[in-house]
Amino acid sequence: MARGRYRPATSARRSGCAWQWLIIGLALGFGCAITLLLGGMALGQVTLDLGIQPTDTPVVVVITATPLPATPTLPPTNTPPPTATMVQVQEIDTPTPTPAPPTATPTPEPGRGNPTVLDALEGQLTELLSVAGGTFVMGTTAQEVLAAVDACVAEGGNCQLSFGEDSSPPHSVTLNAYRMERTEVTYTQYLAFLNALGPRSHLNGCDGQACLATLNETDLSNVTFDSVNYRVPGVLADRPVSGVTWYGARAYCEAIARRLPSEAEWERAARSNDDRIFPWGNLRDVALANTSSRADRAPEERGADPVASFPAGAWGLHDMAGNVAEWVTDWYSPFYYSQAEAAGLNPAGPPVGTEKVLRGGSWDARIFFARTPHRQSLAPDQQAFYVGFRCAADVAAPGAATAAGVNLAGQDFSLLETADEDIGNQPTLQPPPEPLSAASEDSDEPLPTLEPG
Repeated sequence: MARGRYRPATSARRSGCAWQWLIIGLALGFGCAITLLLGGMALGQVTLDLGIQPTDTPVVVVITATPLPATPTLPPTNTPPPTATMVQVQEIDTPTPTPAPPTATPTPEPGRGNPTVLDALEGQLTELLSVAGGTFVMGTTAQEVLAAVDACVAEGGNCQLSFGEDSSPPHSVTLNAYRMERTEVTYTQYLAFLNALGPRSHLNGCDGQACLATLNETDLSNVTFDSVNYRVPGVLADRPVSGVTWYGARAYCEAIARRLPSEAEWERAARSNDDRIFPWGNLRDVALANTSSRADRAPEERGADPVASFPAGAWGLHDMAGNVAEWVTDWYSPFYYSQAEAAGLNPAGPPVGTEKVLRGGSWDARIFFARTPHRQSLAPDQQAFYVGFRCAADVAAPGAATAAGVNLAGQDFSLLETADEDIGNQPTLQPPPEPLSAASEDSDEPLPTLEPG
């Protein structure tokens, strides 16, 4: 037997080489894949969009594989080279559910009022009476004011001619037809409005302004607020609300789809077609209105009477003289009547000012201040215990729906005509009244009240 060198078995050698080639093939395959991917990205053949952006929207990544063209032959290996792929990343927006917005109080449609307030006042709205449109003389003369001053002084008042200067000169005004509430707004109606708005609404619930003062803010109030409800003693329920700011009056009227009257509308409603000095005529009769000129009531017994306690005047309206002075929509200027804008069609008053006009006089002032042409004024945020209001409205279009308690038909009221004493027309600013102090008429609980009578 010939001797020679030791030779390993061929099968063992080939087995070791296979494992080496397998590892080399895997490394080359992975490297080629990376090389092809980077090369494809450089040539624009491969796009990679990871969809990273600052958003809370969920991103779904979809990968699609597209075969590339044949590649050069690689060194032989025991494993086939991996097939290179083009990677495309597509972003799909998955809609994110939008949270429901917080529930908000619906904004009343213009001219339609506040549904909550209307529901609270259902069946309690004051009747609207028609006032005919037309042309009339607004304002007064110096002679009429002088006659009114003489009568005031004769009964012990301190009236002066200067009080009426802001109501001159007389001027011609033309108005469209409109409607006015038959009586002044009562405590029952106004507190239903406040209670519908909710607790503490009296502080800033009227266009961001105070509506009226309660006994929590001043002793010169009839209204109690117990942190939940607004109330007055029962005996005051049907009396005109007082201590209401101009903002509070306007907000109430708008909540029931009405408005404050203009100064011209108020005077037309009080004077009728014959330029009367008082709502009932030209006779100065202190028994026909609730003013401090009444001889049947002592000073300590004065206060507002229930609405409609006196006979109706022009157009069937009650208490256009006395009881409480009434807010109108106009800004006040003592010189406005001398300006051209004061005359003509539907005058609206000065464009700006610091005070609003009051009309009609009150229980706390002489009848001099209750003459139909007389003017007074007060800052719109002031709360005077002798000041209230009533609402007006435009004439409804034919066929329009009407609110409960509203009278759209023209009324042919018989007017009380008196001409025994003709003292002309009137104007004037009322001196600030002295606060009255009286015990409440509510038998259950003593409350300070401004209207003891």
